[in-house]
Amino acid sequence: MADAVRDSYDARAREYTLLNLGDLDRVPLDREWLGAFARLASPAAGPVADLGCGPGHVVGHLAELGVKAIGYDVSPAMIDEARRAFPASTFRIGDLTGLDLADSSLAGIVARYSLIHLAPPRLTDVFGEWLRVLAPRAPVLVSFFAASCPARHGLPFDHAVTTAHELFPETLVGEMRGVGFDGFEVSTRKPLDGERPLDHATILARRGGS
Repeated sequence: MADAVRDSYDARAREYTLLNLGDLDRVPLDREWLGAFARLASPAAGPVADLGCGPGHVVGHLAELGVKAIGYDVSPAMIDEARRAFPASTFRIGDLTGLDLADSSLAGIVARYSLIHLAPPRLTDVFGEWLRVLAPRAPVLVSFFAASCPARHGLPFDHAVTTAHELFPETLVGEMRGVGFDGFEVSTRKPLDGERPLDHATILARRGGS
């Protein structure tokens, strides 16, 4: 699956960048969530990671908020786009399912619309890996296309780039809580004009521990 996602985004990196570089300007609520995340991230705990960073706009916005962020993406072409758009920021090729990072080395994780490309049975392992690399009480911010009921969790939909899945917010909360996250805040919004007819969900949580 990682190879298919990488190849699909490599092939459409320029197009994807042009379409999505300004998406935080279109959805003020996303900026509010990133602001809440930034306030929870302790600079003393290390950098934060944007996993599936795409063209790098979230890393750039976090830098404006005073947060040291590193963007990771499985697609080398997307990393090239991010480096061109935000040359002062750091971007690395990496897979969100297995991070070459030390235990407790991150002050936070952002994953916006990147979990949707994973088969849902893999998500619990991913959350366990995130728990490993996060410092105690570090925040995690996840956004995704929301399934309307538990029965639709994991259903594929017609994503423009590659296979993607609807995810049910309460199911993700349960999986994250099961591996050691707590302090959940959950929000959903209706699609804007021109967006695909799926709700958008955001989860803000914190790694357990002290």
